[in-house]
Amino acid sequence: MIRRFVKNWFTIWQNRQTHNKRSPVGHSQRRSRNLTTLLILINTTFFVAAIGIFSYLAVRSIVLRELQAKALLEVRQGRHDIDQWLANRKAEVYTIANTDIVRSLNWSAMEPYLRAEVSRIHDFFILAITYPDGSHYNTRIGKSDKNLKYRTDIKTALAGKNYISDPFWSIISKVNVVSIATPIRQTYDPASPPIAALNGNLRIERVKQVINKLQYGDGSYAFALNSTGHPIIHRDPALMSTPEKPAKSFLKSNDRHLAEIARRMVNKEEGIKLALVDGTWQYVAHVPLEEANWSVALIIPRENIESQLVPLNLLASILATLLVIAAIVAWRQILLTEQTKAQVLQLSTQEKILQQQAQELSQTLKQLQQAQIQLVHTEKMSSLGQLVAGVAHEINNPISFISGNLTYARQYTKDLLGLVQLYQQHYPDPSPQIQQEAKAIDINFLIEDLPKLQTSMEVGSERIKQIVLSLRNFSRLDEAEKKVVNIHEGIDSTLMILEHRLKAISSRPAIKVTKEYSDLPRVECYPGQLNQVFMNILTNAIDAIEESLVQKQAQSINPEILIRTKLTVDKHVLIGIADNGSGIPENHQQRLFDPFFTTKPIGKGTGLGLSISYKIITEKHQGKLQCVSSPGNGTEFFIEIPVG
Repeated sequence: MIRRFVKNWFTIWQNRQTHNKRSPVGHSQRRSRNLTTLLILINTTFFVAAIGIFSYLAVRSIVLRELQAKALLEVRQGRHDIDQWLANRKAEVYTIANTDIVRSLNWSAMEPYLRAEVSRIHDFFILAITYPDGSHYNTRIGKSDKNLKYRTDIKTALAGKNYISDPFWSIISKVNVVSIATPIRQTYDPASPPIAALNGNLRIERVKQVINKLQYGDGSYAFALNSTGHPIIHRDPALMSTPEKPAKSFLKSNDRHLAEIARRMVNKEEGIKLALVDGTWQYVAHVPLEEANWSVALIIPRENIESQLVPLNLLASILATLLVIAAIVAWRQILLTEQTKAQVLQLSTQEKILQQQAQELSQTLKQLQQAQIQLVHTEKMSSLGQLVAGVAHEINNPISFISGNLTYARQYTKDLLGLVQLYQQHYPDPSPQIQQEAKAIDINFLIEDLPKLQTSMEVGSERIKQIVLSLRNFSRLDEAEKKVVNIHEGIDSTLMILEHRLKAISSRPAIKVTKEYSDLPRVECYPGQLNQVFMNILTNAIDAIEESLVQKQAQSINPEILIRTKLTVDKHVLIGIADNGSGIPENHQQRLFDPFFTTKPIGKGTGLGLSISYKIITEKHQGKLQCVSSPGNGTEFFIEIPVG
């Protein structure tokens, strides 16, 4: 488009020169000025176009990375479910191996106990013990004729380590199974040598359920590979191994793209890449398991991720259209100027107009850049809020279950301990075996310590409930519109989120937070955005205090943040957040709310936090955001918003 514009302009300009040869008066001067105007227009157009293209590519790259990270998070969640299931099963095998009846290595005594455990823990269908000489007993057939001494899981367990095997075909159960093996030791000392190995076989149906449920839009599917690149779970049955026809490892696939994906998965790499899969370009997100030497991958059609870039592409198209229109308008203006009688005066005027238009275009481009970056930032905050709310919800369910059952557990324990004390009163001389067991478990200490243990558990669960409540209050995803809320709850939720930043570290003592809250009415506002402002200002306060301590190298200074609230006479809520850091220089205070202005090192600050906070307070809430600071005396931000 730009080349065609320049070519047409030169054609018209040359025709004008042919006409001007008939009237040589002022010909040289007009040609010089026409050429100058043309060069200005071309340079301005290329300059604005280059900035626009660069900004579009940069923002597109940022948004695409965020979308890819969101897709990878889905795979991590699936990985977490499988790891959690395997970890629980491994803990159960370890617990069984550390019982006295299993340590006895007496199969006739162990067999009923192990069969009962298989019935209790439905995921296991076989529990087996292997002695150091390789002899093997299991709950299905009793003594086996096979010698399992050199099987990898048994060998590893006899060497003193836990092991989760790759899935293999079980001759006994006729299905693919996973073996979890753990050493049996004579004592609880983990350094003592193993005396045998205990292993439990699991069906992989649970893994199939997680993998088959893992999706990211239409057309996506997941699969899992073992340590040798063979598929554990895959939607194509032809790629899975059977006893009659073992499948080929993906590492040896003729499809080099599939082989490369398998190589990264076997090497336990994590990431998301665009690859040619099933004949089309698709995203492949893959993560390794922590509990087993397997990896999970999710194949995502390219359009499932990149379709969310359509608004950005539309914005870029609008900007390009505006640029072309501006160039055409400028070109037409030059042609009209050439047709006027006062050529010199008109050309000078048009040059000024072009320069002004170029400045306006540059300013418009800067505003669009700021809007684009703010949109990306808002999307990130929205995604963060969704993630926080999701995590809070997922934690809240099990902790509510635990907290609710602790009350019953305390009552049951109290009843059982009361029963034991009644037995002690009515049967003061128990049998030697009971006396020996009571001495072994230290029954008196148990009676004294168990209630304390339960109290600690109740305190811990209550602490988790408070943290979850703070996370939910801070995210407030369901409050995108104006809501009437308690301002103090938003401040407290933000402080709870930042509590880890306030604790003492090696380079400074703990930061004290002093609250001077007044009796405030509930305020109509955008709670999520207001919490974002609190987060930005409090984070800056913590950074300022830490920087001040580093500069002064004075550990005797007591770092403090003071938060004050009050209701003004004209029914505005005034919130003051002050720190005792080193303060802000006067020459920086004037630019404090400018976009991209920051005094922090590269990589630590973007310069957008206070700028976005200023817009949230002034534009969204019709309020005021001010900063009062002087070097050496700390800084205080004042937020003023109307009550309703």
